[in-house]
Amino acid sequence: MKKQINSLLLLLCITLSFPAQAQKFVFGYSVGRADYQMRDMKSLLENDVKNTVKEIDDYNGVDFKYKNTENFPGGLFHDASLGLQFSFHEIGLQYNYLTTGGRNHLSDYSGELRKDIIFSGNALGLYYKCYFLSVPLSKDFRFSAYAGVSTGAIFNYGHYDNFFDLYDPQSYSPPYGIVTGNNTFQKTDESYKWSSTNWYLQPSIGVQFWLKNMVSLNISAGYLLDSPGKIKTADENTLIYIPGYYGSTIASYAGKEYNFGVDWSGLRLSVGVGFAFSVKK
Repeated sequence: MKKQINSLLLLLCITLSFPAQAQKFVFGYSVGRADYQMRDMKSLLENDVKNTVKEIDDYNGVDFKYKNTENFPGGLFHDASLGLQFSFHEIGLQYNYLTTGGRNHLSDYSGELRKDIIFSGNALGLYYKCYFLSVPLSKDFRFSAYAGVSTGAIFNYGHYDNFFDLYDPQSYSPPYGIVTGNNTFQKTDESYKWSSTNWYLQPSIGVQFWLKNMVSLNISAGYLLDSPGKIKTADENTLIYIPGYYGSTIASYAGKEYNFGVDWSGLRLSVGVGFAFSVKK
């Protein structure tokens, strides 16, 4: 984490040395479609389904319909950038917001079992673009193409929720044994926060259609290469509340580290707008 922050500060200092040579200030906003690998997160939910179903089926000889209903799909991401353009080069700051989640679920007349993992990522870094093509289309319109790369840190925040609610006293409860008696009620509601920090690199290519060198339509494609950091529970005390028939218990899991991470790697396709402002000498 400290090494990543120091690298970002170094790149920022390099970026701030360019304004004297800049010809334009540029600002851009894009929205696009992202794919996420999320290997570790998917494995957590897939193994949970496999182990839970096997335990129930082996112990009670029933067909337990517990299954994965959401498995960290890709989705929309938002991108904002602020930079300096000089000659055929552009360099600046970039921010991305990412979010996805997964769910295992079973619900019927007898009760509900649900496990959710939801994550969001705030990616902050620097980008560089090299414009290798610029073609005037008319007096007011211009086409340009570039190749670029961005790098920085992704600050991940998420939470894990485990919910079990027994409606029928003859149904199942943790650890999935038969509950006897007509007046038994079981309920478990766990929730705790996760966080981690990743380092990413994203090469990309793009095209721009400029109107009077002031407003542009931007289309880009890239692939984000993510290096997942280990997940840990939030630095502040994270409390798990387990309400039950005889009261509630509380457990604290602050600062616990796990051997898995959040992997945002995947294809990025986006479209957006840009604005350019000349630098007055």
